[in-house]
Amino acid sequence: MTFVNFFILPAWGIIAFAVCLDLLIGDPPWLYHPVRAIGSLSTTLERLFRALMASTRLTGTLFALFVISLVTGVALALTWVSFLIHPILGTLVQIIGIAMALAIHSLANEGWVIKNLLVNNQIEEARERISLIVSRDMSEATPHDIIRALLETMTENLSDGIIAPLCFAMIGGLPGVWFYKTINTLDSMVGYKNEQYLEFGWFSAKLDDVVNLIPARITGVLMLLTSLLLHKNTKQALKGWKNDAQKGPSPNGGIPIVTFAGAQDIMLGGDCKDRKGTVISIPYVGGSRRSLTISDISSVLLFHYLSSFLFVGIFLGLKLL
Repeated sequence: MTFVNFFILPAWGIIAFAVCLDLLIGDPPWLYHPVRAIGSLSTTLERLFRALMASTRLTGTLFALFVISLVTGVALALTWVSFLIHPILGTLVQIIGIAMALAIHSLANEGWVIKNLLVNNQIEEARERISLIVSRDMSEATPHDIIRALLETMTENLSDGIIAPLCFAMIGGLPGVWFYKTINTLDSMVGYKNEQYLEFGWFSAKLDDVVNLIPARITGVLMLLTSLLLHKNTKQALKGWKNDAQKGPSPNGGIPIVTFAGAQDIMLGGDCKDRKGTVISIPYVGGSRRSLTISDISSVLLFHYLSSFLFVGIFLGLKLL
């Protein structure tokens, strides 16, 4: 029995309402998001741990375990306190807390906005907008660069921002989903392979690989099913997964990217610059078409929605049966 089973709605009902809430309102800009709080907490605690101990793998491991335990503990306490006050309050807290961990609405919204900017030839505005969701230097990006960055981040975050959080919400309710989101946030903050974080962020990066191992592969399967439903090149998608998924630095992040690229028969990857101007070489993956068009954004939006709905639909169907 999971935490969500204790409340007024069963697990499937809470998940369904959380998905609907995310689809309706997403992440309002006026609302202080918990991920920002985790980021601020992590920055403060990183300075403290580095000041108290030598910056080693052990220090980084203790830092990560402390942050994860603290956030998960808060989520667990919030779950129990809200339930003790009233079952309806406990249910609402679960729904809202899980919805805030999802990115169905927010990711799709970025896709629509950037697509419309490119349609209207507002390249500078599109550069500024894509810079909000990628860690690359997009100051001189061409429309091809913008489309490529959008396709890669939307497909990768289909796993990190939707399927993986839903998996952990299904297992552990509110504490489960924020256990995952904390790990994912730590990886994005300290999981870099550079001089500053190679040792300190080692545990956070490895733990993120572990918790995403199964969700990333579920996402790949969902994208294969989506390609079948949309009459895309499913054979090429499967081939891309088999041949290209492990070419990048992550054992998980490449799976949804190469599966979509294969289904769409487009080539993704190539050199790009980070925000410090350092050139990052990313292997070419996917299909054969080098040119990227605005219609590819429409396709990734279809994959985004349909893969998400397939996962929720399969989960609900199994629960109801």
